[in-house]
Amino acid sequence: MFALTESDETFEQRVAKTRARFIDNLPERIETIRQAARQTADPGANETQQRKVHRLLHDMAGTAAMLELSAIEKSVRRALGIAEEADVKNIPYDEESLFMIEVVLFDILSTANADQSSDGSDNI
Repeated sequence: MFALTESDETFEQRVAKTRARFIDNLPERIETIRQAARQTADPGANETQQRKVHRLLHDMAGTAAMLELSAIEKSVRRALGIAEEADVKNIPYDEESLFMIEVVLFDILSTANADQSSDGSDNI
């Protein structure tokens, strides 16, 4: 065993910093998802538009879950359901699906901004 010094971060402090970084990066990640959902299909791309949006949202939901940001995870999973269905069926997003994804992305940012000063517990 080794003794922790005052300068050593606790596990909780490291998780709190990781949560803060995740929340700080949400606007950029959300903009990437928005652009991917709105772009026209590129036949030469390695992945479809639907697969890319699905992957980005799946990554965000998993990260939020791992960081115990349950409100954000719940919101992301709403958009993930739309993206997953479009990906599985290989159908383009219609205006209603795009609108619903936009609503969820706005909700994610609102939730993060409202609770950014909290401790990052299940309140987010």
